[in-house]
Amino acid sequence: MVCNMDVKAAIRTGNAEALGRLLTQDASWANALIRWGKDGCLLTHPLHYVSDMLFAGTLEKGKELPLIEVLIQAGADLNSQRAREDGKQSDTPLIGAASLGAEDAGLALLDAGARPEVRGLFGETALHWAALLGEDRLAAALIRGSDVNLKDEKYNSSPLGWAIHGCYSSPAGNHGKQREVAALLVRAGATVETTWLESENVQTDASMLSALRLGSS
Repeated sequence: MVCNMDVKAAIRTGNAEALGRLLTQDASWANALIRWGKDGCLLTHPLHYVSDMLFAGTLEKGKELPLIEVLIQAGADLNSQRAREDGKQSDTPLIGAASLGAEDAGLALLDAGARPEVRGLFGETALHWAALLGEDRLAAALIRGSDVNLKDEKYNSSPLGWAIHGCYSSPAGNHGKQREVAALLVRAGATVETTWLESENVQTDASMLSALRLGSS
């Protein structure tokens, strides 16, 4: 089922009141995929689309939370995943929020009951993305329900490895608190690999080195 165009417009403009009226008419639209992107090539769950529009700058920051609340109240699936043509599962709304730098949206989804352990397109979890982008508040919340040493299927790296990579690569949506996330992960039992400690980037970064050494003593 593809979503009503008015639902798409309400999300893009941050009009939670209009979105609520539409979902009152037909609550199923809270789970109807939204077609967007070049030539309409993308199909995305409404909860994920909120983060997409925030990342794109189309949706004004601060307007995402009322939209998410309205969608959840209408019965939006917090852990929605779509089976792709390549046999893989698409990212959940929580993974989408984490990967798009929508930290507050991620926290709202998690508070509402989204499952942090669900793996996404690369076999990664939301924690991997929160680590990569230095989203320390979201990472702290995700750690409680995640395997801190789980390695993804594409890069064969744990969330701590993603945090270290993100710290020195300035990914899109970067929140810049990878060092804080690294410390959180190490305190939670993340394994520190010797190659990370010996890397030039870490060796010349006192804060990161200190965070990693918490787990290497």
